[in-house]
Amino acid sequence: MKQNRNYKEVFIHETSYVDENVEIGEGTKIWHFSHILKNCELGRDCTVGQNVSIGPNVVIGKEVKIQNNVSVYDGVTLEDNVFCGPSCVFTNDK
Repeated sequence: MKQNRNYKEVFIHETSYVDENVEIGEGTKIWHFSHILKNCELGRDCTVGQNVSIGPNVVIGKEVKIQNNVSVYDGVTLEDNVFCGPSCVFTNDK
């Protein structure tokens, strides 16, 4: 679903998708062609680069910078002030 519903001071590029039941903190920016899946939490002042996929049930802390082409899969938690370099992949393989 493409929208900027009820997000105060959040930038979501028009080519990105944000599913239902997603919390996005103030000051966060989501750039081109990214997809934020259901049941995610993104903290305040985060940057989500181009072509990023954030899977369901992911928690991202405040002031996290996620570079282009990063995948964060189901159940992963990134704490505050994390930097994710370009094209890295996080998986939760139990």
